[in-house]
Amino acid sequence: MAIKFDLFENPVKEGVSVPKLHAKVVTKDVVTTREIREAIRRKCTVSPADVAAVITALNDELYENLSNGYAVHLEGIGYFSLSLKCAPDINPKYIKDDDVQVRSIKFTPDKDLIDRFQSVYLERKVDEAHHSTKLDEEEVKQKLAEYFKAHSFLQRRDFERLTGFNSSKSTRVIRELVKDGVLKNAGTKYQPVYVVENLFSRNGLNKNND
Repeated sequence: MAIKFDLFENPVKEGVSVPKLHAKVVTKDVVTTREIREAIRRKCTVSPADVAAVITALNDELYENLSNGYAVHLEGIGYFSLSLKCAPDINPKYIKDDDVQVRSIKFTPDKDLIDRFQSVYLERKVDEAHHSTKLDEEEVKQKLAEYFKAHSFLQRRDFERLTGFNSSKSTRVIRELVKDGVLKNAGTKYQPVYVVENLFSRNGLNKNND
């Protein structure tokens, strides 16, 4: 069976007129733990309950060892380690322990696992559902002008429906609109709610545009 992929544009950088492309797997679906348990049962003599018990124990072992500052290596699979985060402008002289938090768990696959994919067949499948609509800057601003005639605030999902952009592109464009003074976040960092700031000014739209 082939791994399906499609080509997507990289975020456009200043001074670059032709965006570069990257290949990305078109994911079919998510394989659940139940399906993994059944697949392992068919390949060996253990029961689904035994597999579930091992997965639970492995979860506990990963947590305990990572919590104690170790990296974990599962032979034939790869390495697990913690990734941390802190504010980029933090002062090292005054940093406190709770200023640093766990960002995520990093996974680095073993070479043997990676090498197994060298012989897989790849086939392009155009994934229209994950391609963003093509709109230039002025078209986006015109859509915002129309939107704010009937609405007092905007969230990212509203912007997605308005422009046809996917989630990542919507987030990136909204960030640029905030930077240019077109929109303003009237909510919080983690629950942003955007209001119009300045439409059709030198950088963006004008509040009084009708």
